[in-house]
Amino acid sequence: MTEYTLDAQEMLGEFVVRAGKTFLTVQTANVVGEPTKLKITLADVAEFYATQAHNLSSGIRPLAGLYGDWRAISGLANLALDWFREVNVEGMRRAAKKVGLIPKF
Repeated sequence: MTEYTLDAQEMLGEFVVRAGKTFLTVQTANVVGEPTKLKITLADVAEFYATQAHNLSSGIRPLAGLYGDWRAISGLANLALDWFREVNVEGMRRAAKKVGLIPKF
């Protein structure tokens, strides 16, 4: 296991499978409850916050190709954002700017 993975497991929880400066892979469940691994990138998090985070029209939201209840998906996005801000804040800022966001961190 890499140092990033161990750090992410300590910071976020044992559901982290792998972690790096530009990705976070977590063990989660799909919409029908089947276990699945989800790889979340800087771009995925930026896209989520640009298009989904304030979307009040749907109870279902996507993150990195996984669709689910907005609460669970928003929680995953928040965890990933916390991780990327910790290990690669400049990369997260660049990804946010690419989708038209103005980072405030």
